[in-house]
Amino acid sequence: MAGIAQAAPDGTAAPLRVAAADGAPAAAAATGVVQQIRPEQGKVKISHEPIVALGWPSMTMTFRVKDKSVLEGIAVGDKVQFVLEKDAQGLVITRMEKAAK
Repeated sequence: MAGIAQAAPDGTAAPLRVAAADGAPAAAAATGVVQQIRPEQGKVKISHEPIVALGWPSMTMTFRVKDKSVLEGIAVGDKVQFVLEKDAQGLVITRMEKAAK
């Protein structure tokens, strides 16, 4: 939603943030290193940097992927950038790509 802004109390324009009904962001971008890939289960284990949008510190977690094709071209040890979105079962990776080294 580039270009969309809302007026801040001081009259300046601030970027509009899209949030889910529970107040959590609808999507959050993150960076991390792939530790394990389980394509048959549609899961990937990532040691990620802090995810400010979610208030999460650095940690290692296993995430579901929305579609197994997200894992194509990704290998253990790759530094990746990924996007988490909320679905009915929690957070799921909807996009992932290798990060510049």
